[in-house]
Amino acid sequence: MSEAIGKPHHDFGRCIACAACAVACDTRAIRIFVDEEEGLLVWTLDLTDCTWCGLCAQACPTGAMGLVTDCDFADDPEPPKRCLFALRECASCGRYYATNKEVEYANALLDQAEHVDAAHARLLVSVCPDCKRRRDAQAASRRSGLGR
Repeated sequence: MSEAIGKPHHDFGRCIACAACAVACDTRAIRIFVDEEEGLLVWTLDLTDCTWCGLCAQACPTGAMGLVTDCDFADDPEPPKRCLFALRECASCGRYYATNKEVEYANALLDQAEHVDAAHARLLVSVCPDCKRRRDAQAASRRSGLGR
């Protein structure tokens, strides 16, 4: 993968708030935190902390993070960008587990899949990882005869 250098540009419409850009950002110019009281994921980009390395754009699965290469550090500073994403509640336990946009993205990918497990996978997208593990353990127990 070639190294791209430029000022990060965020497209809220394409972003699913998966956190790949924040994980890739060594300087923590991109930060994410969850406000469970409000049911929101808060995504921020502060260009004063950014080194224009381009790792965020390389990590983004949807192309929401892009790079503007025809500018320089001396351009007008921008205020930090802040985006809010509604969180999805687990259909089983009611806890927040992902953003609505991330779940919709996963379902859209599954809609494109033409296999028998796609319908089952769509059901699993509606529950949190803890509930998935619990369901898997219960199913394994029933299959092995331990659940009797």
